[in-house]
Amino acid sequence: MTEWVLVYLVLITGACLQSVIGFGLGLLCAPVLYFLMPELVPGPMILNALLITSLLSVRHRGEIDPKQTGFAILGGTAGVLVAGSVMLYIDAHQYQLLFGVSILIAVLLSLVGLTPKVSIISNLIAAMISGFMGTTTSAGGAPMGLLYQSEEHDRIKANLSIFFVYINLFGILVLWATGAAGHDDLSLFVKCVPAILTGWALSYIITRNINEARIRQLILFVAGCSGVVLVLFHG
Repeated sequence: MTEWVLVYLVLITGACLQSVIGFGLGLLCAPVLYFLMPELVPGPMILNALLITSLLSVRHRGEIDPKQTGFAILGGTAGVLVAGSVMLYIDAHQYQLLFGVSILIAVLLSLVGLTPKVSIISNLIAAMISGFMGTTTSAGGAPMGLLYQSEEHDRIKANLSIFFVYINLFGILVLWATGAAGHDDLSLFVKCVPAILTGWALSYIITRNINEARIRQLILFVAGCSGVVLVLFHG
C-alpha cells in the first residue's frame, strides 16, 4: 500500500510537469519508479506517457505543425524499431545499465544549452534518438525537447505531444510483439491512470504561476542522480 502511495505521488508530479513544460514524465518518473516498482518500466510507463500526450495533443491541437511532425515520426519509427531489436537480446542487468546510460544521455542533452534549428535533418536525428530511448526506457523526451526549446511554448507542447502519441503507441506495440510487454503491463497501467489524470488536472491550476526553469532543473537533477545510481549498481 505504501509503495503505491509513493508511486502515485511520483506519477502525479511527473504528469503535472509534462503538462506544464511539454516533456518530463518519463525523464522524472521512470528512473524513480524503477527503484520503487521495476515492473512499471518500460511498458506501463509508455502507456502512461501515451495517455498524457494524447490529452495534451487535444488541448494544443491548433499549434501542431504537420510537416515537421511528419519528419519527426519518420525518424522516431526507425528509433523504435532499433530499440525493439535491442530489447530482444539483453538481460535484466544489461537492461539496467542501458537504462542508466540512456537517462544520463537524456540529461546531458538537456543540459547542453544549445538552440539547434528545427529542420528536416535535425527532426529526423532527434526523433530517432527519442524513439530509441522512449521505447527502451520510457524516457525519450530530452532530444526532442532540446530541438524545440526555442519555439513558442504552446507549439513546443503541441508538436512534442503529437510526436510522442505516435512513438508511445508504436513503441508499446513493438514491445508487445517482441514479448517485452504483456497483459500484466496493461493491468499496471490501469492502476496508474488516476494518478496521471490527477497530475494533468493540477497543471491547469499551476501553469500560470510556476517557474518552468526551476522545474526543468529539478527534473534533470533527479533523473541524473537516478541514472548514476543505475550505472554504478547495475550488477
